[in-house]
Amino acid sequence: MAGPVTHAGLCAVCRHARRVDTRRGSTFLLCERAASDPRYARYPALPVLRCQGHEPLAPESDPAES
Repeated sequence: MAGPVTHAGLCAVCRHARRVDTRRGSTFLLCERAASDPRYARYPALPVLRCQGHEPLAPESDPAES
């Protein structure tokens, strides 16, 4: 897996973001809040600078491993 997505804004450090790497080499961040709340985009336009649903990762978590 490639390194962390650093240009993602809040999504890079959000517990609801899941990294999706494609076979063609693209990387996307999936907002898992979108599965239960239609107010959130499944694949938000980055960088996300404000988000009502943002919850920071736990300090020991690494966003690159999500």
